[in-house]
Amino acid sequence: MRIRELLQLINHHIPFAKAEDWDNVGLLIGDKDKDITGILTTLDCTLEVVKEAAEKNCNTIIAHHPLIFSGIKRIENTGYGAVMHALIKNDINLIAMHTNLDAYNHGVSAMIADKIGMTNQQILLPGQQEMAKLQVFVPEAHADALKSALSEAGVGQIGDYSDCFFQLEGKGQFKPNEQANPFTGKRNKLEIVDELKLECVFQPERQAAVEEAVHAAHPYEEPAYDIYRYKVKDTFGTGIKGELEGSVVLKDWLPELKAKLGISTLKLIGDIEKEVRTIGIISGAGVSYGQDVKHHDIDLFLTGDIKYHEAHDLLMMGLTTADIEHYSENVMKEGLKELLESFTDELSIQASTVSTDPFTAI
Repeated sequence: MRIRELLQLINHHIPFAKAEDWDNVGLLIGDKDKDITGILTTLDCTLEVVKEAAEKNCNTIIAHHPLIFSGIKRIENTGYGAVMHALIKNDINLIAMHTNLDAYNHGVSAMIADKIGMTNQQILLPGQQEMAKLQVFVPEAHADALKSALSEAGVGQIGDYSDCFFQLEGKGQFKPNEQANPFTGKRNKLEIVDELKLECVFQPERQAAVEEAVHAAHPYEEPAYDIYRYKVKDTFGTGIKGELEGSVVLKDWLPELKAKLGISTLKLIGDIEKEVRTIGIISGAGVSYGQDVKHHDIDLFLTGDIKYHEAHDLLMMGLTTADIEHYSENVMKEGLKELLESFTDELSIQASTVSTDPFTAI
């Protein structure tokens, strides 16, 4: 498989367009036409990770955190520049899956949830997705051909289902004028025709292709159709909500949580004697979502990078929270390996064994 095909595979399941506007995802360094010898998954791309990839004959690294965030004016062989030099010198491709992976319902928050044994998982803060709907009228005898052309243009995809159409029988009427060249009927004579109304949905960015398909496959000189936009609950969003198998007391359970996530520190904001079962997780730094999380009926909120004054804000709002470090996202190395293996069996994929935690707990 080539890098280009891998990117298409990832984009099909975890679209890069789901990333935040400020983010930098996709192929950051490399060649889309390169054949993949192996993939190494990692939280961060460091010099040690590049060395590990080279030793394991993995010419592709997929990192959660982007190595490059903003415009670069020079690349010197120091700091992050040294990592870029090492990647290029060893002919290693670097792909970033950051906030698009965070937003995925089996993404990093879900990987943390899996690690600590949570069940009944669902998106904590679902996003909204804009969709478009086509309504078109066509003679019954030409409906199948039109549906086929529309499916080729990308309409009718709903989750794991394709070719989704609704149709309703009816009668259409029209009167061609002197300049018309009607497919059926005569000029200056009212025509009444048995027609079907077809309805189908599509991604808004496909509208030009959809309209082109309507005009190409429809028998009428002037096909009648409408397109309108609407919003629906997305399958992508922020965080994960779920339950433990039974209630636990934080004083007894938090040391177990710390061990399962392999983190060196854990700080609780709230009552250590509290009994909890329903948990919300936003991987990385998710404290800015605190007010929204508060309204989703959870006993405990897990996130990282909480500042002093943010901790007081959480106390004031009564949201019991555990700071599980940003490095708790480290579980994504194995989690992403398993995800990619579920997408394809054509690739050799390994999880990095290098710790990229920048902190040493004393």
